[in-house]
Amino acid sequence: MVDSGEKVVPFPVKLRRYRFRDAHTLPQRRWLVRGLILRGQVTAVLAAGGAGKSIFGLAVALHMAAGRPYGLFRPREKYRVAILTVEEDEEELDRRLHALQKQFDFTNEDAARLLIINIDDPPILASADRKGIMRGTDKLEKLEQELAGFIRRMARRLDAGCILMHHIRKGAMTPGDIDAGRGGSAFGGLVRLAFTLSPMTKEMAEALGVENPKGIIRIDYAKGNYLADPGEANWYRFKSIDLENESFGNSESDTVGILVPWVAPGLFEHVTYPQIDAALDAIGAGFEDGERYTFAPQSKERYVALPIAEALDVAAEKAERVMKVWRGSGLLFEKQYPSAKHRKLKSGVFVDGGKRPSAMGEYTD
Repeated sequence: MVDSGEKVVPFPVKLRRYRFRDAHTLPQRRWLVRGLILRGQVTAVLAAGGAGKSIFGLAVALHMAAGRPYGLFRPREKYRVAILTVEEDEEELDRRLHALQKQFDFTNEDAARLLIINIDDPPILASADRKGIMRGTDKLEKLEQELAGFIRRMARRLDAGCILMHHIRKGAMTPGDIDAGRGGSAFGGLVRLAFTLSPMTKEMAEALGVENPKGIIRIDYAKGNYLADPGEANWYRFKSIDLENESFGNSESDTVGILVPWVAPGLFEHVTYPQIDAALDAIGAGFEDGERYTFAPQSKERYVALPIAEALDVAAEKAERVMKVWRGSGLLFEKQYPSAKHRKLKSGVFVDGGKRPSAMGEYTD
């Protein structure tokens, strides 16, 4: 070891021989809202401007104050919740909260647990474009990169949980991509839980048998160090609420769009993503001898509706309807393959992995 003449500062390292603890002595994670908000940690929701993250945050706040579930997110009890927004003025905030109250029947007792934080003469962090969509300014982008670290320290000091609405970079966002947020990996390293909020695509609607995807959004795990894949989507849809605030001389009242929990109807109701993936895995793998499934029902055991019926635990008729939806969306497609058994090219069914419902909104642990 070379003596450089510099003062050596000892580093207090202690070794502890590990022993497995009795499971009953392990403290539970301190969820405020299981799967969404932890004490002492920051949760981020990433979305483009106008996608619904603000109204989602307000809805979560009111449901926490009331101690009620909001879709799959379930507060453990009633909490005091502080709201800080720099995008809406006081009157617009009142309109949005009133719309949520009207839809979910919240009471003044619930509202009493809400605290609204006002900032005197705040900097302009967002502005509306010609279409009325809020866009973050350069000041907001710089602040967001610094704010997450500050909020995390504050959450730990106050033993509180925090949910932070975060803008994404310009361009399209892939559901479940934490690097879509402004600040990229630097921001992602500061939060413990993260979600993306994105609209249902045309391809996803076709795969799920939904005729009109407009106004339907989904929440996807982008980072969940403390929570396993839930195995099912958390869907919401926009609903327009009439505030009924018409007055003398102005008979047209205001409306506010809010997000309400939504379940895909029809074919895929009560069908989970693991079931769908199991069906697609079986179709994609084909048979041990290299043969593949086919769309032709006369092929008997090679008929592609059979693994669908088995994996989804549905009747043959419903499995055929699912098959037609998946074929129409391009999730299942037919192409030729070399058949070793018949020593010629034959037509078989293949799976487009990029169009899987779970892949279009992939959950990550």
